[in-house]
Amino acid sequence: MFRVPIPELQQMALEIRQKLVRLIWQAHSGHLDTCLSLVELYLGIVSWDKFKFDPKNGSWDGRTPLFLSEGHACPLQYLVNAQLGYYPEEEVWDGFRHPQTPFQGHTARDLSRGLENSNGLLGIGLGQAYGHAMVTDESVICIAGDGEMQEPTSLDLFRLGEKFPWRNFILIVNHNELAQDARVLNLSSVVRLAQECGWRVQLISGHNFLAIGRALETTLSFAQPSLLVADTVKGKGISSIEDKLGQHGKPPSSEAEVEKFLAELHLAEN
Repeated sequence: MFRVPIPELQQMALEIRQKLVRLIWQAHSGHLDTCLSLVELYLGIVSWDKFKFDPKNGSWDGRTPLFLSEGHACPLQYLVNAQLGYYPEEEVWDGFRHPQTPFQGHTARDLSRGLENSNGLLGIGLGQAYGHAMVTDESVICIAGDGEMQEPTSLDLFRLGEKFPWRNFILIVNHNELAQDARVLNLSSVVRLAQECGWRVQLISGHNFLAIGRALETTLSFAQPSLLVADTVKGKGISSIEDKLGQHGKPPSSEAEVEKFLAELHLAEN
């Protein structure tokens, strides 16, 4: 299911969360709460034994394209892609949110660094990803936020999948129940629309590696595009920002708060 054992993935998740705190504090900018909610999902995808990539040839035709439509979670993508070998991690620490570097607050397409798409506007990555699924036989994965699913263009994707049902497309919605300024209480209408349009839907825990792995494996047996709705907690692991509005795009406020966050993450994972 995964290329590494789940206990090792859990340790990686802790280390990535701690790095996210430090990275976003260093830049005094970034969406920490969103990144923390997505850690297991992102690590699970890139560690899936069916996920194909080549850090020495990012444009390899046989790769598994991974589109991050929830673009403000890019600090997580930057750190994980460094671990995958696309570039030294030092480049992220030196360049994140600095002018004229590849590591901005939203990604710019750069296949050499494993960055499949440019993003910024909510929902833009969904169309990019589904269009790519139409021209490749490989599985195409797209990560979107639940707030994005309130955009009419996002909902149109399901109707497109009804007319052109590319079975190699996997849409994963990070359902942390919080958009920038309001709660996204449930996605029942989105799930219903997807099902009515012929998509195969799975509801999973987005912090459980076993559930993530099993859901990804199951998509391979479907003859329709897949929707995975992953329940997560925004700000996962830090009590003062967990599941709280008003934290969107808010970095730690001081070195003392950084140390508090790091200690709490360590306790939460043990």
